[in-house]
Amino acid sequence: MEDKRKFKRFPVELSARYLKENTKEWKGCTATNISREGMGMIVYLREKIPLASSLKLEIILPAKDETIKAIGILRWIEEKREGMNFQGGIELTEIDSEDKWTLLDYAYDNWPRKEEE
Repeated sequence: MEDKRKFKRFPVELSARYLKENTKEWKGCTATNISREGMGMIVYLREKIPLASSLKLEIILPAKDETIKAIGILRWIEEKREGMNFQGGIELTEIDSEDKWTLLDYAYDNWPRKEEE
């Protein structure tokens, strides 16, 4: 199957948290697979969230004192382990442009690749 992505996804594992619309309780998750176009992310969730839910996100970069804040829409979700873990794809709809580039720089710098000889 041909990959139709325009931009490379960078595998990372970043601690993050999310807040569903109309709730007040932040919940932890892990953000992975960051890309340039739309800042697509895969987030490991502790609960099944309805598709098209709006989520506030805070992504923690180890080298930065602050968190990256964004808003996204859940585009897909699937169960990974029965009743324990869900994986979903989030399309980021709002993120500060400086934060976007900081996140991409981190992902690129920490991308595991073979050393060139």
